[in-house]
Amino acid sequence: MINLRQIEAFRAVMVQKTITRAAQTLFVSQPAVSRLIADLEHYVGFSLFKRHKGRLIPTPEALALYEDVERAFVGLDKITDTAREIREFRTGRLFLSCMPALALSLLPQLINDFSTRHPGITISLQAHSSQRVLEWVATQQCDAGLIGMSINDPAVSLVPLLNRPLRLVMPPLHPLAVKPEVHIHDLEGEPFVSLGQLQDVRPIIDKAFQDAQVKRHMRVETQLSSVACELVIAGAGVSLIDPATACFYDQRGLVSRPFYPEIPFQYSAVLPAFRPVSRLVEEFLGEVQCRLESLLGPSKP
Repeated sequence: MINLRQIEAFRAVMVQKTITRAAQTLFVSQPAVSRLIADLEHYVGFSLFKRHKGRLIPTPEALALYEDVERAFVGLDKITDTAREIREFRTGRLFLSCMPALALSLLPQLINDFSTRHPGITISLQAHSSQRVLEWVATQQCDAGLIGMSINDPAVSLVPLLNRPLRLVMPPLHPLAVKPEVHIHDLEGEPFVSLGQLQDVRPIIDKAFQDAQVKRHMRVETQLSSVACELVIAGAGVSLIDPATACFYDQRGLVSRPFYPEIPFQYSAVLPAFRPVSRLVEEFLGEVQCRLESLLGPSKP
């Protein structure tokens, strides 16, 4: 039976014109190439080469066979190239769904840097609420999602990325802006922009104020931390938001301060539970975690 090594030897001799150069190309000895050609001739039942004045001349049968061999090798080369492109992240698509807090703050620069390093990768980013991100991942409409909530859903796998406390944001001229940290009793009667009831962290915030017997002046409620920050800029009050968004709005003129008692906020990745994770997704999520740690600093011991 013909084997691939015999075909490789035949092709090498056809391309290189001599046994010597064919052997060098295949990293084998000249006798090994000669033996492979002889075995192939025995199997096909006709001569492939004639010697004329020290040169190898392909027979007409060899030329006819070579046409099919070359077509087959072009297909193998294409498969090899595709595999190399996949291995080196030179081709592919990355479908992401993300909570707006990270889509607006962390991901734009990260995605640009990632795309610059892997120009053959097409990235699709959809910004949704954490609940909607879960739906997209559970129904396998995206490769990975980034959320800010705790979940227990058999359709997805949760990968914790970072846990950091909420921060209080306020205008720079607010009386509390001079304090290095803000305690819950400092907010007695303060106008407050609250995250909406659908946010996982909202009940925890409400309980903290109830336990401290501190009454806020609840002026506005919104589902998105970025909208809460815009309302703070407009003068609607102060707000407790996730730390990545707080860092982003520090650059836009707001002031953020540590808040006590600390209220933890968990950034997590979610993946389809019944689908293997690609190397591309693993590398991207690893970079998200590194960027979060770099942005928000190490956790307290």
